[in-house]
Amino acid sequence: MTPVSAKFSTYLTHHGQKRKYPQFCFNIRIDQPDPFFQPGKTCMHFVRHLGAPPLRCESGVREQLNERTAFVDGSMIYGSTFDLEKKLRDSFGGRLAENYENLLPCNEKGCPRGIITKYHCFMAGDHRPSETPTLTVPHITWLRRHNLIADALRRATGIRNDEILFQEARRIVIAQLQHVTYNEFLPALLDDFTMNYFNLQSRSSGHSDVYNDRLDPRTINAFGVAAYRMGHSLVRNIVGHDRGFGKIQVFNVSDFFEVPDLMFKNGYEFMARWMSRAPKSRSDRFLVNGIRNELFKSPIEGEDSETMSLDLGALNIQRGRDHGIPPYNAYREFCGLRRARFFATVPGGLVDHTPQAAAALQRTYRHPDDIDLYAGGLSETPRKGSILGPTFQCLIGYQFGLYKHGDRFWYERTFPENAVAAFTQEELVQIKRTTYSKVMCSVLKNIGGHFHSFQPRLLLRPEIERNQLQSCNRILRGNRLGFDITPFARRLLRLRGRRRAALGVSFPRNPGTRFLRLVKPRSVFYSPINPGRVFPIRRRISFHRPKRTI
Repeated sequence: MTPVSAKFSTYLTHHGQKRKYPQFCFNIRIDQPDPFFQPGKTCMHFVRHLGAPPLRCESGVREQLNERTAFVDGSMIYGSTFDLEKKLRDSFGGRLAENYENLLPCNEKGCPRGIITKYHCFMAGDHRPSETPTLTVPHITWLRRHNLIADALRRATGIRNDEILFQEARRIVIAQLQHVTYNEFLPALLDDFTMNYFNLQSRSSGHSDVYNDRLDPRTINAFGVAAYRMGHSLVRNIVGHDRGFGKIQVFNVSDFFEVPDLMFKNGYEFMARWMSRAPKSRSDRFLVNGIRNELFKSPIEGEDSETMSLDLGALNIQRGRDHGIPPYNAYREFCGLRRARFFATVPGGLVDHTPQAAAALQRTYRHPDDIDLYAGGLSETPRKGSILGPTFQCLIGYQFGLYKHGDRFWYERTFPENAVAAFTQEELVQIKRTTYSKVMCSVLKNIGGHFHSFQPRLLLRPEIERNQLQSCNRILRGNRLGFDITPFARRLLRLRGRRRAALGVSFPRNPGTRFLRLVKPRSVFYSPINPGRVFPIRRRISFHRPKRTI
């Protein structure tokens, strides 16, 4: 895997963002002397997530509020509320707002306290676009992808209504995001058995009505606060710029938390190229120093008894305790695995750990029943064909199964309740040709005469057999989008921009679409056969399945 895959996992964690409640702290004790935390600091600051009652508002177990939607639905691109979506839109041609370098727009709230930048901090569908430079890259990638598709739809149809173009481009982007997630990212993370057991991979062609309205698709606590945080072990101490012709410049990741400077002046292109080629950190029980001892290192001295930096591993374990999740052994039983009764790595013990990992757990916990899920799952030995042990594989496969089978708007559905909401066979063929390498090639600018090249399976290393670097021209096959927009344009013209059920009842995907209307009647529509007849608009500046080789 590459840093692209490591940060794609983080990019998808928009569904696990909880609301914090500053009035309730759950600080982590620091024994002094500590080699990294300054003298006099006896605890690491930790704020609990806001509690909430069960869905029926009955007395019961404390739950937490998820600030994001619980689906792979692009809400990190478009936001989880209508108000945020409006702020992110450009109001012209169905486009999302960009800054003057085609990057994310300026955050109207400014930068976090203590952050000094020569440029500006970013705004996106979630609150983390400037958190680390490698996380900013996928945010910019999918922003540009949306605008590319919106422009292509406008050219192919002649439609100039902002709402129609925005919703259609958004619909295509979400489908492509789901397809890449389930057919490139998850196969690089999980083994064949887990992929097949939870029916995660899409069909090679055609529709698939997998929706089950009896499923509860919400994010389970074990996934959000433990299993999916496995991506933290993939983070490296460095980030880099690949300027081409062998010119690579590296930076300490701890120096650029919340600082977006590396994205400007073609930095996005340089960073994206570096991420596609550089190796990731090994998937194991260790976290690099940049996030274990120097996470969000503050430039401000003496901040209200807070530590100067944070330890992400400790925060992850404490977050599991904040949510009150059961220990590691309980989730082994949930996944059909045997409980560990003692610390030895023989049958009856920690059979999925190395002797070194088991010894480290024994030094920390009094009994295997005390092991925190994050510590126990992260330290498991990866199974063949995966980068994870069996417990985290099970929990991640289970959760992504819920996201797929519990999603009424899954891109492969036929939508029997409203057939015009479904993609046609012709459209699905184009969506299923999407690969992450095509997405990247479509949005990157060529700089200084240096043309981009990527491996076809972008989430895996280019050294893998039949995954050697190819030019973007070859990957895209002469089509800037990497797929044919014509089937989408023709259907949009037939529907005149509206998607209604047979009886005339509208099922809008977004509350704003219920007021959708065309700027002008039929005269603004033109055949995709003649894409030259397009109304100009003013821009506002503002697969084949990869192997599991790691």
